[in-house]
Amino acid sequence: MRVRCTLCRRTIPDRSLQRVCECGWCMDPNCQRNHESFCPVHGEDRWIGAVEI
Repeated sequence: MRVRCTLCRRTIPDRSLQRVCECGWCMDPNCQRNHESFCPVHGEDRWIGAVEI
């Protein structure tokens, strides 16, 4: 089964490259580094993902 990166939506070709964050996002190592600052669980800029209604 192929897995897609939650952040960039590209296919992760090798399961050893797959990284799963505490928030549930599945990413490749490069996207994981980009995701760390705005992660909804432990990122310093987690407010970026908030949606105002």
